[in-house]
Amino acid sequence: MNIRSVLEYVPYFRGRLFVVHICEELLAAEPLVDALLDVDALHEIGVRLVLVAEGEDTSLLLRRAGLCEVHAAAAELPLTTGEMALARVREIVERRQVAIVASGTTGQFDAGSVALAAQLGAAKYICLQAGGVPGRGGQPIFAVLERDVFSGACDDCTHADTLLQAAEVCRCGVPRVHLLDGRYRGVLLDEIFSEEGVGAMVHTDSYREIRLLQEDDIPELLSMIARCVVDSKLVERTYESIREHIDSYYVYTLDDTIVGCVALYPFAAEHCAELGCLFIKKNYEGHGYGRAMCRYVEERARDLGYEWIFAISQSAVDYFRDRLGYAELPRDVLPESRRAVLEASGRASAVFGRRLS
Repeated sequence: MNIRSVLEYVPYFRGRLFVVHICEELLAAEPLVDALLDVDALHEIGVRLVLVAEGEDTSLLLRRAGLCEVHAAAAELPLTTGEMALARVREIVERRQVAIVASGTTGQFDAGSVALAAQLGAAKYICLQAGGVPGRGGQPIFAVLERDVFSGACDDCTHADTLLQAAEVCRCGVPRVHLLDGRYRGVLLDEIFSEEGVGAMVHTDSYREIRLLQEDDIPELLSMIARCVVDSKLVERTYESIREHIDSYYVYTLDDTIVGCVALYPFAAEHCAELGCLFIKKNYEGHGYGRAMCRYVEERARDLGYEWIFAISQSAVDYFRDRLGYAELPRDVLPESRRAVLEASGRASAVFGRRLS
């Protein structure tokens, strides 16, 4: 687990409420100890938690939570009793304890547990299962929008019926549902404190988003690209220069954390635009985020009526030519003003471009 990722997520999760549904088979299993230690760690950083024990009894889960020194208390009534159980869970959570409650029935998406998560405004509904998670080609699907689940995009996945149930929970008002194999050590923290996770997540909100840069983001962007500027892989930029052209910059976010950036500089008179300032944080390389940002600004340029797009680089030749399919072009195709700046810089950069029509 990357410590930087953990530190980025801690403020984001503090004060949020997670409902963790534990299947009956795991309640007496040894791996649950590791999950409860994860629960304790989450509670220590300020996450509010409700543990739902599948079935009628909370005594075993409460006892094991005590052995792990989790600050927990159990609701006396199962969720099948309705409002009285909900009120008791709310009381326990509000006094800064981990609430433990029995579902009173079978299944990981029972009506009482889902209603509890929705009514308490849970940010996550986490299912700890005693088996595999939905995947494709031997790999978890990591993250999928609930609307894509309903559109049939996951019909070829394993456990497709479970994904549909998870998507239904999203439609009840819970933004994210995580399906995890609770038999693996550290599965909760590995899922929550990494961008791709180790299980499958069905979500309704902007887990992945490309958006316009905001002024509050500028210090983060400057810090992010600083090393590449030192290494001469990117042109130096200042706070003022970015703010002046802020509508040209876009950032790629995961869970509201900025992991990449790109810029689109227009040359309206020449009917073209430049793709610039393309950068992905090192820990996030290899997931296709750079390609997604390039395609995004290409589409923006197309929508603005530009006929072609170009990029100038001396360090990403293989990326633009071989990965994105850009053609290498002579410098004299550049808009005159841009060519003058490039020549004055003395940089041995290559020019790449593609038609947008």
